[in-house]
Amino acid sequence: MYCVYNENLIVLNNARHYRQFRETRDGDRLPVFPNDKAVIFMDSDARYRVQTEDGEVMFIGCGGIDEAISRIYYAQPYVEIEVIADGRHMTLEEFEQQRELSEGEST
Repeated sequence: MYCVYNENLIVLNNARHYRQFRETRDGDRLPVFPNDKAVIFMDSDARYRVQTEDGEVMFIGCGGIDEAISRIYYAQPYVEIEVIADGRHMTLEEFEQQRELSEGEST
């Protein structure tokens, strides 16, 4: 049994996400992403859901892929990220390449 804690930093009425961590009842800190793997589910409106490999939802937001990635790395650096978008499973690198190609085609 553990709890997930979110800490927010509030300065001059401006709140921002500070960190997220898991802790057992005994005070032992656990990695947010077991097995060092996170999964991002992206939809077409830049909304995302970040889960552990076991399906536990850790973050939900609407700031796009860059926000999701920064929150993952902030919670636990050096995590392997899988992106699921448009029904495709991709590594983060494959997703970035696809995004660059799409942006190149639109200009």
